[in-house]
Amino acid sequence: MAVPGWLDELDVRAEGPPWLAMGLRKGTEDGWLVADEHRSDELIEKERLLARRWDDVVHLGPGTEEAGAEVRGLVAEWLAAHGLPSPAATGEHPLVEAARAVQEDLCLMVPRPLRAAGDGIVRHHLDAAVLCFPSHWRLADKAGGSALAIHGPVPGYDVELADKVDRYLARLRPDVIGVRRNWSIHDSPRLHAPVPPAAPPALDPDTVGSALWLRSERQTLRALPRSGAVLFTIRVQQTPFATLAGRPDVAAALALRLRAEPAALVAMNGLERRVEPVVSWLDSVSSTG
Repeated sequence: MAVPGWLDELDVRAEGPPWLAMGLRKGTEDGWLVADEHRSDELIEKERLLARRWDDVVHLGPGTEEAGAEVRGLVAEWLAAHGLPSPAATGEHPLVEAARAVQEDLCLMVPRPLRAAGDGIVRHHLDAAVLCFPSHWRLADKAGGSALAIHGPVPGYDVELADKVDRYLARLRPDVIGVRRNWSIHDSPRLHAPVPPAAPPALDPDTVGSALWLRSERQTLRALPRSGAVLFTIRVQQTPFATLAGRPDVAAALALRLRAEPAALVAMNGLERRVEPVVSWLDSVSSTG
């Protein structure tokens, strides 16, 4: 079973508190997006979702057409540079046209002055998005919300990250691309996964490798020069837990992290009441690697 290279980009260090970090690095224009062997299947799945579940996966706030056109232009340039077809001219909102052409989900964070502050404070809000592959969150619940509102369910976000994220978005320059990764653990490889399982089944340590998927969102942030919005891209990449047997170093680090982090974060990452068999399995593959 092939071991994906993106495992090297995961941050699963058992260091905290704080347990949350932006974890941003500077990206390149060439490496802004990722087109890989899953491209055809994922674009087909996007088309299916856009045809059948439009209201679940698309939010287009008023006044976002200019920013959407900027995104479409950037996407077209990147695709052309990589020998891939440009977004089709369908007559839709340009953000939708752009999203149909790439594996990434595309979200527009639009700055708005904080009226109550009166001192120039700006918060970015999710005013438009094509979100086909959510990882246990629903676009309808977050549309129009600030970064703080969007991340409200993340334990510790308000204390450890909220101000840092707002400052980063406000200061981001168009010539800078920020790249980061997160990770979570899912029971299924289903890409469209807006709702977590209500009662995750118990796990036997011997079946962990075949029952779970390590899921990661490769996220990028870049400011749009004309509209002032920030484009947030999300590319879901995932692998069966069994592939970690080929990376005992990652398995060992993940086991240490799950032992160390607070229970609320363990639950957020999909392992409420199931962390013991998962850690046991990770220990077994890291000791035999």
